[in-house]
Amino acid sequence: MATPLAMALLAPLLQSASSQVPLAAPAAPAPVALVSGRCDGKGALPWSAFGLGNGGIAAVRVGAQEHAMGLGEVRTPGGVLLRAKLEGVKLDFPSGAEVMITPSLRICLRGGEQTLPALGRLVLAFTDGSALEVEPSNDPRLPIRRATLVTDQQRTVFWPPAQGVVIDAGHRRGARVLDDPLLVLGDGRAVYQPVPLGPILGLRAVLRPRDDERFAAERFVIAGDLLASSLQRLPGHVPPTPVQFPQAPQAAQRLAEMSAALFAPGDIERAARTRGPLVLSLAQEWRLQVEIGAATGLLTLGLYRADASVPAVEWTVTPTRTELHLVRPSGGENGGPRYFLRGIDLNDEVRALWPWKASADDRRWAENELLRFGARSLRDRALIAPQTAR
Repeated sequence: MATPLAMALLAPLLQSASSQVPLAAPAAPAPVALVSGRCDGKGALPWSAFGLGNGGIAAVRVGAQEHAMGLGEVRTPGGVLLRAKLEGVKLDFPSGAEVMITPSLRICLRGGEQTLPALGRLVLAFTDGSALEVEPSNDPRLPIRRATLVTDQQRTVFWPPAQGVVIDAGHRRGARVLDDPLLVLGDGRAVYQPVPLGPILGLRAVLRPRDDERFAAERFVIAGDLLASSLQRLPGHVPPTPVQFPQAPQAAQRLAEMSAALFAPGDIERAARTRGPLVLSLAQEWRLQVEIGAATGLLTLGLYRADASVPAVEWTVTPTRTELHLVRPSGGENGGPRYFLRGIDLNDEVRALWPWKASADDRRWAENELLRFGARSLRDRALIAPQTAR
């Protein structure tokens, strides 16, 4: 029988154990989110705004002099240890996550999850700004041909280990040097294909741990900062005394003044269980609605007020161009032009936002997913080309 003293010592532990309840699994991030107030001074949206983790890197970056280690080993600025051997490349993250790349360029997790072999070289981009390039051998029976760590300052070839090549003379990696990289997010075990569609970035999981809700199969991030800054350009785009649309200057000025309130800093998410049109509610009863032309694949973001059936403006996205248009009050429903004037070209802003390009297959995937999440299919208003008029 326990003594009173022993019972007194055990009481806090017993109370703590009895009060413990199973912790709920982390909820999956919403599939669609409007993110505002997060762009840096160059107009780029940091990966932390994607809502999919920090990629398993350390909070404090290590110094450049600590990158090179033993033969076949190198460490990224954020502390990811890369070790190349005959069996492939092993990635050890500060978070404790482990990833393996085989000689056939499959990315594998300890739980058995793996990707298909990469076609050509494999590029993994990390949240610390570095990237791993792995090139296959021409002989499928042989190990990888070359493994390289790319940072802003240098390229370090750490496989084959006998080379030990560091290329840093005049090397400065531009934002668009990496071809079709995969983004390493989550705790290091979640790998995503970026699919940019103008101000929208689709993130398509190509590898993630099974049964872990923290790593969504897909997520779409809308850059509110680009939408706000483009609205601020409207007053300078509209002539002072237009004949066909006299209200245009006043409408343009009003939208520019409201841009900061409509896209205030913060995130507006659309929950996975939400049904109906793909709409995000903004301030002052405005809403942002996603629509896709059924015949053309033209993606539009319409800015609507209250219960209006015609948007005030539309952002149109094609494979080669992103524009902002001021919509005429009739919306072109009576056969007239839908847009007033030509659109404002936003291609430079989109390139600053994210440095990736989407293939035709990636675009089809993104369009189908957006339709599944409620984007309106414009079967009754297929836009062959945006119509404009003065």
